[in-house]
Amino acid sequence: MIITFGIFLASLLWFIMFAEFTEIGYIIHNSYFWIAMTISASSLAIFSILTQKETFKSLLKINKKLILIGLGHAVLLYGLSRLGVFIAQNMFDFVVPQIEAIYTTKTQLDPIYIGLLLIFIIGPSEEIFWRGFVQNKLSQISNPKKALIITTIIYCLVHIWAFNPMLLLAALVLGLHWGLLFYKYKSLVPGIISHALWDAMIFVFFPVVF
Repeated sequence: MIITFGIFLASLLWFIMFAEFTEIGYIIHNSYFWIAMTISASSLAIFSILTQKETFKSLLKINKKLILIGLGHAVLLYGLSRLGVFIAQNMFDFVVPQIEAIYTTKTQLDPIYIGLLLIFIIGPSEEIFWRGFVQNKLSQISNPKKALIITTIIYCLVHIWAFNPMLLLAALVLGLHWGLLFYKYKSLVPGIISHALWDAMIFVFFPVVF
């Protein structure tokens, strides 16, 4: 099935990018992460759109309401993320080193370029694949709630090769949030805006500092 191939391809690409215990993974993650992420995410998005062109015409329709919802959820998620980090760092000693490890790739590229990639390519491409392709396809062969749960779990687990519990927790919570947006509005627009802006805010423009 095409859904199985898509998930396998994404899992393979995320393994290559995050599995630092392999030689190629170490090189890519520590020297070419943003190039790899841009190519991987955009390739998955292109694959998704090519396999269901008509579906994406409706999923990507833009209107003012959906834009405002996306903007609102980007701000909400950023605020909740900072609150969550504040609480967690005061409860567990391992939190700060794991979050700092997530930021190590920032040195590979000018922050402005990273921000632009996150807003215009990586964030939108991830939503197109994970929610527009995976969750949408699973909704067609099972019920939408089950599709939401399965997609969220897979989205979380593809990050497992980083061996970073904080990254896994973030992927789980954020994946569930963006999945719920898609489930509720049957549109990718709020999720794309929220995902892209949250990425740029938390990683580049207003990062977590200790």
